[in-house]
Amino acid sequence: MNSLNYEDLRLAIRGAQTNLESNKEYVNGLNVFPVPDGDTGTNMSLTMKSVINKLAESENTMESVAKALSNGSLMGARGNSGVILSQLCRGMATVFQQVDKIEIINLVEAFESAKETAYKAVLKPTEGTILTVSRKIAEFARAEYIKYDDIILFLSDSIRAGQRTLDQTPEMLPVLKEAGVVDAGGQGLVLLLEGAYKALIGEEIVSDISTEDIENINLAKTISHHSDVKPEDIIYGYCTEFLIHHDGSQSYEDFKNEIMKYGDSIVSVGDDELIKTHIHTDDPGLILSLARKRGELSDIKIENMRFQNAEVNKLKEAQEKEEHVNLVRKEYGFVAVSIGEGFNEIFNSLNVDNIIVGGQTMNPSTEDIVEAVNKVNADNVFIFPNNKNIILAAKQAVDLVDNNLVVVETKSIPESFAALINFNSESSLEDNIETMNDAIEDLTSLQLTFAVRDTKNGDLEIKKDDFIGLKDGDIIVKGENLEDTLIDLIDKSIDEDSEIITLYYGEDVDEEDAEDLYEKLEEKFSDLDIELNFGGQPLYYYIASIE
Repeated sequence: MNSLNYEDLRLAIRGAQTNLESNKEYVNGLNVFPVPDGDTGTNMSLTMKSVINKLAESENTMESVAKALSNGSLMGARGNSGVILSQLCRGMATVFQQVDKIEIINLVEAFESAKETAYKAVLKPTEGTILTVSRKIAEFARAEYIKYDDIILFLSDSIRAGQRTLDQTPEMLPVLKEAGVVDAGGQGLVLLLEGAYKALIGEEIVSDISTEDIENINLAKTISHHSDVKPEDIIYGYCTEFLIHHDGSQSYEDFKNEIMKYGDSIVSVGDDELIKTHIHTDDPGLILSLARKRGELSDIKIENMRFQNAEVNKLKEAQEKEEHVNLVRKEYGFVAVSIGEGFNEIFNSLNVDNIIVGGQTMNPSTEDIVEAVNKVNADNVFIFPNNKNIILAAKQAVDLVDNNLVVVETKSIPESFAALINFNSESSLEDNIETMNDAIEDLTSLQLTFAVRDTKNGDLEIKKDDFIGLKDGDIIVKGENLEDTLIDLIDKSIDEDSEIITLYYGEDVDEEDAEDLYEKLEEKFSDLDIELNFGGQPLYYYIASIE
């Protein structure tokens, strides 16, 4: 094969996502930091799922399929790994959009464009990561492409070049060598390319992704509950969906013709084994009876659209009332990423306009951030990512929102509390940015969690399930007793300038146990002011700040 068409590209993208999804837990396990946020595989997979959703809407042209790759990855990017992956996808798509078919030289250019776009997205690129793997693939492609006339063989050997680089990443990054693993992001990239290759050669990839015909249907578009439509105006009231499993003798077109007179908004597609049907009807029982004559039924869903429409109208009325209250546009607004009931309440008390649910194991996408920011009726919106793995996604949203978005690079929730407390609505935007950043610099953030696997961190020999204490993101203590480990963490983090310790206990800590620990801390650190609050955060028993 000397070239790929749009169908091949679509097939390759689906194969890439399927292969990564099937292996995401393996990628998660490669994260070298032993805290329970090994989410590189999850973030990259969710990013690619957004591509798959866009792909279902794409037209049968190379340009449209390439745009789905670019736009889907951009809007679905989650975490640093997802953002970098989105840049790789966008770089490749830039080349693919300009051609009708992908030849070997176009694939070379796509690898180079992907590498350049991804490197530009990272302020301080680190070698031994997904960036290095992408660069080495591009270098191999440029140096060797003239020897090939089969694009599939060329792709295979390019992947092997990436795998060789991936195998060398422990020699490039000491932290990888110490942990005995390769780079998680680089592994994710290789899996994606391998999935694309397998799909192109017809090798089966185990997955729960639906068949191509079913994937291409965006049923959500056919179900539209417009709030200006009254329930009594809906002609056919029941949205009915189901799958027919048949023996290969049935035609989805025949079935569609059979039910045509019983409803509207009909979508019926299928293959040798399945017929997927969606219809708006007033007699779902009749439709299911006709379907049952053609095979076994599954995935049956019936919704009363008149009831739903009435609920939508109620929600719209409530929303309009709320919007009326917020008609006056503010100069400043705030969005924060948070997880935990207690933290959310504190953010509300600090007048944060929108809270995005997310954190260590659930990084919000760029699209989530854009949506939250655009809902804030303010000229300038500050966003607090509160996690180093969300900062890039927040920065990527800057050019996609209607407001002037300012990313305050908070890496923990207490940092955003300090920034918000020091905000002055009477000051200029520039002064507030400086004041907030100063407040963050003066704060020390602590976290107490558990190790998800054995590892070595500096001089610390850490065993799975040990309690570990982090100071500003670095592990500095470990222990077998929760309270002793936290006390040790605080003891090693305070200095002569420390005045206030604010402690937030998580969802896995009993209030009584937290209060007992609070008393011990007051006794041991009697010269400091200590405050105890409920954070409600998962995974981290305690989060604290020292001022």
